[in-house]
Amino acid sequence: MALASQAPFTATMMNAPEQVNMQEDIFQNNGTIMVKQEFAMLELCSIEAKNRYRVSVPSGDDEGPNIFLYVDEDSACLERICCSVNRSLTLNVHQGSTKDGPIMMSMYKPLHCQGCCIFRPEFQVYTGPKASNNAIGKIEDPCRCCAMDQQIKDASGALVYTTYGSVCQLGMCCPCCASVDFQIKKDGNDVGLISKRPMTCGECIKKTNRFKIDFPKDANAAQKQLVFAAAMLADLEYFEQNKNNDN
Repeated sequence: MALASQAPFTATMMNAPEQVNMQEDIFQNNGTIMVKQEFAMLELCSIEAKNRYRVSVPSGDDEGPNIFLYVDEDSACLERICCSVNRSLTLNVHQGSTKDGPIMMSMYKPLHCQGCCIFRPEFQVYTGPKASNNAIGKIEDPCRCCAMDQQIKDASGALVYTTYGSVCQLGMCCPCCASVDFQIKKDGNDVGLISKRPMTCGECIKKTNRFKIDFPKDANAAQKQLVFAAAMLADLEYFEQNKNNDN
């Protein structure tokens, strides 16, 4: 009788670790992805539009043909007009090539002050919709001198990776000529790369960006989502500001 009563408890304890490790890799086990921003006609009128991106496996330095994730911004119209790049927003990552697919991941950015040493931008990252409150971590961007330096933290607040990019890169002032690179670092070592690719003439006119992300080889599903969120925050913080200044 004693052995029979202990069996259900033992089975439950054995299943718990399996459930933790079964989180889906929304990037389909790809080590490298391309993130391409969509053109919004509204921005030609100097009005901040909602950001939208397509995610694919790159074809060389270009967007690949198979779009498997679609990123759509959720934000208030009044904030976009009055606060521009400082606005609060949520980026929802949908499965498939349109926003009609289920939400696989969400990134929430509170209202912040662009270029200021306080009220820095940050992302709170969730698996699934933000309303599910299934937080997996946070991306912070502390104030640094002459550097773009993000901290990627897990749900417990532990530092997982950092990203580093110099503001003195050629691509910061001549986006058609060179890339802007952010090294992904772990324990001081380079383990991956976020690279804003050189812009084509069409991208300069349309004010759209294109990123290639090389994930760290040892990153699990949640860590890859955090690295992806770091790339999205870098675009909003450093390159949306540049675009806004050009209007």
